[in-house]
Amino acid sequence: MRDSERDPSAPDDLETSDGPGGADVSTPVTQQVGRVALVLVAVLFLIFAVTNAQHVDFSWVFGETEVVQRGGERVSGGVPLIVLLVVAFGAGALVATLLSWQRARHRKDR
Repeated sequence: MRDSERDPSAPDDLETSDGPGGADVSTPVTQQVGRVALVLVAVLFLIFAVTNAQHVDFSWVFGETEVVQRGGERVSGGVPLIVLLVVAFGAGALVATLLSWQRARHRKDR
């Protein structure tokens, strides 16, 4: 196909045909399953976050937080449990990423 015959609105790196035999190319099943799993994990995380909104006592490296009950149901101090869970998840993800980078670098050096 010549450049003069191309559709000007079509991206340069994509073919304008629908694929082999003129049929639409569908998303692979594994990609669809992955997207559904990602949405499921996000929904479960949100439910978990809402149900774990209570404040808890926690000993940080630089000090301690304590939950104090004031005036009926009002709570001050402490740390929301979901914050601790997110920090722990982030720390685990960071360690896993650093280890995978180190492993890839070590393999590259061989």
